[in-house]
Amino acid sequence: MSTPFLDAIHITPLGEGRYRSRFDAPWYQGRGAFGGVVAGQILRAMEHVVADAGRPVRSFTVHFCAPASEGEAELRVRIERAGKLVTHATARIENAAGVVSVASATFGISRAVGVEYVQAKRPEAPPPDEVGMLPEGVPVPTFTQFFEYRFCVGSAPYSGGEPRAGGWIRPKGEPLVLDPALCVALLDAYPPSVLSTMEGLHSVASVDFTVHFFHALPRPADRAGAYYLRTGASRWAGEGFAEDFQELWSEEGVLLAQCRQCIAVLG
Repeated sequence: MSTPFLDAIHITPLGEGRYRSRFDAPWYQGRGAFGGVVAGQILRAMEHVVADAGRPVRSFTVHFCAPASEGEAELRVRIERAGKLVTHATARIENAAGVVSVASATFGISRAVGVEYVQAKRPEAPPPDEVGMLPEGVPVPTFTQFFEYRFCVGSAPYSGGEPRAGGWIRPKGEPLVLDPALCVALLDAYPPSVLSTMEGLHSVASVDFTVHFFHALPRPADRAGAYYLRTGASRWAGEGFAEDFQELWSEEGVLLAQCRQCIAVLG
């Protein structure tokens, strides 16, 4: 199956943990490609090298070193250690200008250890079909054309409101089932919460993020084309940076993953 998102994160194996990919202007966010596409390519390559469906990704950290400019890039993955239960991998993606991102991930086998709980509570949100889609003409990054947004959490960007932002989201086009790469993209696709506190247009950029996955994805019960509630909140901003904490929930109220980002506020 080919969809805009799957095409954007496509990688070509070159052997010995090396891959070729490319970034295209329709997926831009400011000066370079949307971070969810950069991260999706890296995660796809890592999963290919680990090559073990019984070891789903559990944590994933990406440092965004430079804008991912248009054109081809090369990705390299290294297995740092593969133990009995856990595999640790690192990756690096470069283009003609140099390093774009470096990343690390942990893949682990599911185990029954006799403890299970969820203390997090999903914020109140109306069903997705009761929330209007993002209207035309709103100033948003180019890549957002590939996602369907239904804002219903917190304040709108540049509204001078509270540092919370989010709502329902899913990719446009052919329905997709949620996998780790799409999960990362959905978490990163909404504007950072710090923008909701500002009045007038401002620029920001992700310095890094860490995603923790709470389920092996895709889940057997997941259906293609489902909406997901992405929530975001910032509890601190200062010295030109802000933190952002995001969660991704299923329509049924299952917490699927969380992400913590460091955001650079550029002005």
